[in-house]
Amino acid sequence: MSARPARYAPAANREAILEAALEVFAEEGYVGASTRRIAAAAGIEPGHLAYYFPTKRALWQAVIEAFARDGEAVLRSVLAQHDCRPAREVLPRMLDALLRSFAANPRLTRLMLQEFSVSGERHDWVAQSFGVPVWEILHPLFAELESEGLLSGANAAAAYMSLLGGALLAFGTRDYFLGLSGCDPTSEPELSRYIDLLLRPLLQKA
Repeated sequence: MSARPARYAPAANREAILEAALEVFAEEGYVGASTRRIAAAAGIEPGHLAYYFPTKRALWQAVIEAFARDGEAVLRSVLAQHDCRPAREVLPRMLDALLRSFAANPRLTRLMLQEFSVSGERHDWVAQSFGVPVWEILHPLFAELESEGLLSGANAAAAYMSLLGGALLAFGTRDYFLGLSGCDPTSEPELSRYIDLLLRPLLQKA
């Protein structure tokens, strides 16, 4: 018996749609992206795309939610392995893992950078869906370093936002970074060097 057409493979179709949507959203931004182009990139009819994601907003949210889940999972995994260690040991490990997850998917990081850069409903949704849960995991550790006089004298939130901004900017604009510096921040050895540059201020006093 021959295999059924791809359009009858729901799981594979959904993954293909999410992958295509990520590509188009990262290139065109939310406003410029069209469901017709996303459907074409996924190799399906526009009407079939609507079966999985009835609106462009629903599709965009699904892409972001996948990113948010991965980020939280990375942090919780590292924290579980080193839960009893002091923050000065645990936090750099957690952030190293998180930043590497950003670097591993520069298109998704670029999409996050776009949404964090513009105020509005989508910005607020991303902040609540990704920013708040991640910060709730990291805040106690940043606060502990702040209480020890570390973070280069910054408060916990400022230190975190500075690090997050540096990561999103470098990994989300990889091609520009490469053209400017001649180095790809998402590939070794430059990746480790850049992460070290971002993390070093956390353990320094003012």
